[in-house]
Amino acid sequence: MHGSITRSVSSWPASTVLGYALLLAGCIGGRPACETLPAEVEVTLAAETLSPSDPAVCRGADVTLRVASEVDGVLHIHGYDEEVPATRVSVGEVLELAFIAEQSDQFLIELHSDEDPRGVTVGILTVHEP
Repeated sequence: MHGSITRSVSSWPASTVLGYALLLAGCIGGRPACETLPAEVEVTLAAETLSPSDPAVCRGADVTLRVASEVDGVLHIHGYDEEVPATRVSVGEVLELAFIAEQSDQFLIELHSDEDPRGVTVGILTVHEP
């Protein structure tokens, strides 16, 4: 090619690579705007999964998490133990957990089934900053 210059990414200054990486990350996986996140979330709980597995809300929201259970056991959200105490779920039941999302971060959702009282992580609740 006439007049073209080719350089590998490894020869770019670190600040240029970082800038492009941040730009690309913003385009691909930017965090959602709080206006688009629901305050009422419906999930289905099975023995080892939650569907969807990654419910997301915004800090400050009055959240209602509706859990349709396909299994018996005890469900809890690590980090929200006071706001949402460990709660028994039963097959066929729709459980409503209501709380104010006061802490932002990611919180493991765990099920202690009657078959496996040690517990299994079934999902992650993400509470975004407004």
